[in-house]
Amino acid sequence: MSDTAKERIDEVTQYYVPAVRFETIGTWLFWIIGALSLVMPYSNNFGQLWKSILQSTFIILVIVYFSISQISRFYLVPRAESMRRKQMLSDAFGAPLSHDKTSLYYNNDYPPSVQRLGSNTMENAFFSKEIASKMLCRKRLFTCCYAFLWVVAFSLRHNNLEVLSWITQVLFSGEIVAQWLNLEILRLRHERTYERLHDHFLHEVGGNSPKAIATVLENFVTYESAKSSAGLLLSTKIFEEMNPSLTKRWNQIRQELKMT
Repeated sequence: MSDTAKERIDEVTQYYVPAVRFETIGTWLFWIIGALSLVMPYSNNFGQLWKSILQSTFIILVIVYFSISQISRFYLVPRAESMRRKQMLSDAFGAPLSHDKTSLYYNNDYPPSVQRLGSNTMENAFFSKEIASKMLCRKRLFTCCYAFLWVVAFSLRHNNLEVLSWITQVLFSGEIVAQWLNLEILRLRHERTYERLHDHFLHEVGGNSPKAIATVLENFVTYESAKSSAGLLLSTKIFEEMNPSLTKRWNQIRQELKMT
């Protein structure tokens, strides 16, 4: 998360590409399935042939969507996060754990040590909480709009049972409410990790003391477990947009805390 004006190498990014693609495909499939579920109650009006085609297509897309989501959640995302974790530890202790190269990914002047790991974790938590906050602006608005549509449909349910069923399915599925709640919790956990490490460096806890080591390791585990339990990826687009301003803010924080 370094200054983009410098030469920056991050070969770990390649592991996130398939996960992002699967996530995009899954999102499109979700909305297609949602649209088909809205049409399904009226399938009897289309004739037997089109009814069969519609039902078969619906079943196939549901199976494909389920498969894609499971592959992404249980293989692609964990693999990418595992490689990022190895890179983070390699940078912190100067001991390569993989063949993937990174350069200038962190703004960090500490030599290989637990304190460097603490600084890396704090920087990650800082960037992650800010990106999650930006993502939540849109996610909250989107969820509120659908909740409003659900209330309207419910108030008119005697004439809109199919619409109510569709909106309920979409609203309370993993694509909207669950992801919104996961993102809220993820932002909160990253914020707490950042605040605890901020206090750690603010009070200049000795880098080699048992308390300092325990504090850094506890927050490193907390940060990684938060990402693992959320099972979602932060927006690369938002990161690229915010990176220059966040890097500037992070450098100011480092100077204030004398993290050198």
